[in-house]
Amino acid sequence: MLTLENLSLFYGQDKKILDCINLNVADGECILLTGESGSGKSSIINSINGLAFEYENAKFSGNIKVDNKDLKGMELYEISLMISSVFQNPKTHFFNVDTTLELLFYLENIGLDRKEMESRMEDMLRLFPIKHLLGRSIFDLSGGEKQILCVAACYISGCKIIVLDEPSSNLDDRYIDILKEMLQILKNKGITLIIAEHRIYYLTDLADRIILVRKGELFKELTKDELLNSERQLGLRSAIKTVLKAQNKSVGNDLTVKKLEYKFKDGFKLKIEDISFGLGNIYGITGKNGCGKSTFIRVMTGLDDKGKSEIIFNGKTLNKKDRLKNSSLVMQDVNHQLFTDSVEEEIKLGVKDLSQDRLDKVLYGLELTELKDRHPMSLSGGQKQRVAIASVLCKNSRFIFFDEPTSGMDYKNMIRISKLIKEMSTKDNIIFIVSHDIEFLNETADSILCLEEFTTPASKK
Repeated sequence: MLTLENLSLFYGQDKKILDCINLNVADGECILLTGESGSGKSSIINSINGLAFEYENAKFSGNIKVDNKDLKGMELYEISLMISSVFQNPKTHFFNVDTTLELLFYLENIGLDRKEMESRMEDMLRLFPIKHLLGRSIFDLSGGEKQILCVAACYISGCKIIVLDEPSSNLDDRYIDILKEMLQILKNKGITLIIAEHRIYYLTDLADRIILVRKGELFKELTKDELLNSERQLGLRSAIKTVLKAQNKSVGNDLTVKKLEYKFKDGFKLKIEDISFGLGNIYGITGKNGCGKSTFIRVMTGLDDKGKSEIIFNGKTLNKKDRLKNSSLVMQDVNHQLFTDSVEEEIKLGVKDLSQDRLDKVLYGLELTELKDRHPMSLSGGQKQRVAIASVLCKNSRFIFFDEPTSGMDYKNMIRISKLIKEMSTKDNIIFIVSHDIEFLNETADSILCLEEFTTPASKK
C-alpha cells in the first residue's frame, strides 16, 4: 500500500507546487495522473521516488508511506529498494555503455550475489522479449529501445512500485504498444504503477483510476466515460488513438535534396534523392523510432554531415556553413540548448534587434510571462520546451526545424504551439517538424514525409 497524507511541496520562496495531496494506492493498482503542463504531476512522481527531497530549497509537509514505512528521512538507496522510476528522457537513467551491464548495474550496487542476478535476468527475459537488446551499446539503441530497456531494468530491480513520468512522449506507435504490453505484464505481477501522462489513449484500458491534477491538487477522479466525453473541456489529449490525416507528399521546389546519405552503425542507411520542398510550407517528418528522423534534421541543418549530401536552395548549393547560418532548431532534448539564468535572457540570446514588444508578445503567446525571471532548468519539461520554441520564434531563419516539439505537452499547449508555428510560416521560410504526435501533425502540417520509405539495409543498392 502506497499512502500520501496531506503532502505539500514548496520550492524557493514558499511557492507551493503541491497542495495537501491525499492518495491511497493498493498493491498492484495502476493510477494515471493527467492534467496540464506544470500542474504538479511530475512533482508527485518525484515526491514518491524521493528525488524531490533532494531538491535545493525544497520544503515538505505531510507523509509518504509504503506499507506504513515513512519515506521521509530514508536515504535514496533505501527508497530505491521499493520504488523504481522511468522518466521521459531515458538517457537520464543510464550508467553503462553496455546494455547487459546496465540491466545488472543496480543489482551489483545493492550487493546481490551472481546466482540471484542470473535468476532475475532469466525471469525478466521470460516476461519481456528484449533478448535482442543484450550486449549492445546504449548509443546504438533507438529511443524506443532505450525506453523499454529502462522498464525492464525497473522490473529486474525487484521493486514493488514503479513511477513513470511521460514514458511514451518520444515513442512511435509500435513502441507505445510494446510499452503498454510491458506495463500490463508488470500489473499482472502485482507491481503498483503510478503514471504521469499527457498521451492517455493507450492507458485507458490499463488504468484502474484516472486522476486529473490541477494547480498542485488532485482535482478530480475521472471515469473512462467522463474522459472520453470531456477531454477537450478538461484540456486533455485525445483518449482515442488518432489517425494521420495529412497527405504524404512533397510540395514546391525551392529547396531540393539532390542527395542525402547517412549510414548507421547497425548497417542501415538513410538515402534520399531528388526530394523538393517549397517556401511557405510546413512539413511533418514521420517514421518509426530509429529510422533516421533526427539524423535527417542534423544533416539538413549542417550539424552532422559527412560530406555526402547535396542540398540546393534556389539554384545554389548549400554547404554546412550555409545551412548552419540559415537554420534554427528546437532539439528533442531541450536541456542541451538552455544556457542562461532566466527565461527572458534565454529567448534573447543570439537574437539581434529584438524589440520588447516582440519579446512580450512571444512570452504572452506561450504563457511564459509569469516565468520570464525563472531559471530555465527549474521549469517542467513542457515549460522548457516552450522556452526553446520561443527562442526560435524570435529569430528569422530561412529553415526552421523542430524535433518532437510537443514532447511532454498537454492539449492546450499543443494547440498553442501549432498556432504559433503556423503563424511563423511565411513565404520566406520552410518549417520541418519531426514528430510522433499525430494529433499535433494533423493540426499543423501541410504535408508529410515518411522517412521509413528511404531507410534500407546497407547491402541494398
